[in-house]
Amino acid sequence: MRGLGTGGTARRDPFGRRLLFLSGCTLAGFLVLLGQLWYLQVLEGTRLRDLSERNRIRVRPAAAPRGILFDRNGLALVDNRPAFTLSLIPREMENRETVLARLSILLRIPLGEFEELLARVPPDSFMAVRVRRGLTMEEVAKVEEWKLELPGVVVEVEPQRVYPSPRFGAHLLGYVREVSEEQMRQGRYRRGDMTGQSGLERMLDEYLRGRDGGEEIEVDALGRPVRVVRRQDPRPGAHVVTTVDRRIQEVVERAMGSQAGAAVVLDARSGDVLALASTPAYELDRFTGALGREAWLRLVRDPQFPLLNRAIQSQYAPGSVFKVVVAAAALQEGVITPFDRLRCASSFQLGRRTFKNWENTDWGEIDLYRAIVRSCNTFFYQLGLKVGPEPITRYARAFGLGEPTGIALGGEKPGLIPGPRGPRERAGRSWKSWRSGDTVNVSIGQGSLLVTPLQVARMTAAVATGGVLWKPRLVQRVEGPDGRLLYSEPSRMNGYVELSPAVWAFLQRSLWGVVNEGGTGAAARLPGIEVAGKTGTAQIIARSDASRGQDHAWFAGYAPAQDPQVVVVVLAERGGKGGQAAAPIARQILHGIFLERVASASLGG
Repeated sequence: MRGLGTGGTARRDPFGRRLLFLSGCTLAGFLVLLGQLWYLQVLEGTRLRDLSERNRIRVRPAAAPRGILFDRNGLALVDNRPAFTLSLIPREMENRETVLARLSILLRIPLGEFEELLARVPPDSFMAVRVRRGLTMEEVAKVEEWKLELPGVVVEVEPQRVYPSPRFGAHLLGYVREVSEEQMRQGRYRRGDMTGQSGLERMLDEYLRGRDGGEEIEVDALGRPVRVVRRQDPRPGAHVVTTVDRRIQEVVERAMGSQAGAAVVLDARSGDVLALASTPAYELDRFTGALGREAWLRLVRDPQFPLLNRAIQSQYAPGSVFKVVVAAAALQEGVITPFDRLRCASSFQLGRRTFKNWENTDWGEIDLYRAIVRSCNTFFYQLGLKVGPEPITRYARAFGLGEPTGIALGGEKPGLIPGPRGPRERAGRSWKSWRSGDTVNVSIGQGSLLVTPLQVARMTAAVATGGVLWKPRLVQRVEGPDGRLLYSEPSRMNGYVELSPAVWAFLQRSLWGVVNEGGTGAAARLPGIEVAGKTGTAQIIARSDASRGQDHAWFAGYAPAQDPQVVVVVLAERGGKGGQAAAPIARQILHGIFLERVASASLGG
């Protein structure tokens, strides 16, 4: 019996151990599950919740309309219109290669363009990647027709810039383009943002951009919208009232036509920029849609430099327009009087060098008035030597040459006035090494002198107003969408040329004679409007430039002569003589500005 009892106990012990083992395993499993649950809920809860929301919620951005740029009379210089944009959502493209290949065939877009854009974002991103703006209705219809075969491909409606004409005010207004990778690294923009890249669009981008909105949309397992969870309306950008006159801008661009160069129209009474044109210009519409790398490189490498704003970024010798400065220096310094006479021969000898007049005629001895009217080079060679290089450069700087005007556009060049304070001083050259031949060249606006058309316009305005140097103004005010004033800029002087009233009166009368008394600017004459101005012909010195054509032609003037309202400056690149190329263009511009008065005078009214 005792033996049986012992044996029975031995048979029950394995069962107890197994029960204990199973209980331990169950407890361990429970602890593992509890730990995993704690890990998922506490440590990974936020991340998993975000992933869940991303699987269920789609964010659809809504671009804010850019603010409108208006002219001084309330006419839109640039506006917005709804346009179709093609976007791709990488996460929803189940078979990317097939989708992209089909889309490339449908819309005739290179496959590499899609791949280049998608390579910039993670493959599991839910953010839409814009690949083509400005789709046509035909292209939209094709995408919608194949929509079930194109998962991850969406067509959105976004505001897009629209212009009065493809090239209207290109260098003045500037263009809008998607932010570059370099701009993205600044941290101020998101991928796909449109921002101003040049002109007023760039300078006023913070006001014009507005604030984007968007929608959070709940979707089902197939990515189809179910309901809108949350919506934030975009806030439009601010509106800008400029100083530009749209009608005058159109007149200027029409007058310039295909002539390479620049034209500037200022309000002589305030320094307001009424028009500013640089030709050739680029097509603004090309930047509103797709602009591939090859198209951009062709634009940048164009030998006509359409992206260059010649009005403020190109620097030219001023030619005979600079004789106004030399005459002012001579009169103010007492070197000459209006009654003194010098020889206006066909050439001038200085040592072994011969300097020629622009016309092969010996006019004998003439006074300063006639020398300006006829633009006699040999007269000014002698006058420049009498005045000397230091006073000439001092008065040139007083007229605002050799420094930026301060206009609210990027990339303005300062020009160059030789002598101390210039590059020659930094290179170790002083007035002691200056030669008489240098003075002779500078006296007629040649040599190392460089100016921009806008600087010449400001200088001409100073002559018209008796010394006032205005800061060229482009923006009057900026208003929020609700009409609240955000910014305003008054007219402002940033210099004054100190000359006696008698000198100003002489210069003004001389410029009137250039146009109205048989001078070189006769081609700028208009019935009913008295025009005053000065022509200039800037010789091309560099052989590489000389081989490309003629000299640069200038006309700088204002009207009406007795009550100056507008200043007009025209620079015709390789146009030839100023009186033959630039003056007729200025006449067309002034004719358009004073159309009613000219028409009335022509009819005898």
